[in-house]
This record gives sequence, structure tokens and C-alpha cells, in this order.
Amino acid sequence: MEPTPQRAPWWVLLAVVLGVAAVLVAIYAPPLSFLTRQDLTSCGDVTRDVDGQVPREAVACLQEAQAAGAGAELTVTDYTVEGDPITTYYRAVPDRSGLEVYVDSRDGYGKQGWTHLHCPQARTVPDVGTCQDV
Repeated sequence: MEPTPQRAPWWVLLAVVLGVAAVLVAIYAPPLSFLTRQDLTSCGDVTRDVDGQVPREAVACLQEAQAAGAGAELTVTDYTVEGDPITTYYRAVPDRSGLEVYVDSRDGYGKQGWTHLHCPQARTVPDVGTCQDV
């Protein structure tokens, strides 16, 4: 008579599922600083054109808000060769120099997850100068 295969207890399966879920949330969930960021005027949600350029109107909107000391946010989505999205949120925050930048990368062959940067010399998109992690 052959032995009956043993199954893992239900709680082992539950622990594995919860562990995988926790890793996925850690990679893909926005940071608290993004979720609680200040609401700013939207300059749109755009995709770069075939030449890699952001539409001029969107960049002008962000630059005008920055020059006026007002706030604005421009969302730019790029796609990798494989079609994975990388979304960048450029933010002109009142009373703060340069731009605040959040990057949400879903690049299957590169860095995945969120990055939060402050780019104090930034004057335009995409030329943001030197940035520091926040």
C-alpha cells in the first residue's frame, strides 16, 4: 500500500499568500507622501511623442505655475520597449524651489516601484538637473 501524500496545513498556504501580497504591495503601492500630497492644479496627463518630447502646452503650464509661485502637477507616462509603463509626476509646489518628482516604474526589466525626488535646480521638464531622494 502506497503512503498518502501529506498536505500542508491551511495556515501555511495562507502565510505564503499573505507574504506574496505583502511583497506586491511594497513594490506597487504608492508611498504615503504621494497619497497625502498637496492637491495642485493639473497640467494634464500626457504621453511623450515619438521623438520623446512632452507636449509644449503641458510643459508651459508647469513652467508658468512655477514662475508665478503657484502649484501645478504634470503627469507624464513613458513606455519601455516591452510596453511597461513608467509614470512621472512633475510637481511645482508653492514656496519650494525647483520641482518635486514622483516616479512609478512598472518596468519588468528594470527598477520597479516608487521613487520620490526633489530637484531644486529644475526649470523645465525633462531637464530637472540634479535631484536628491526624499
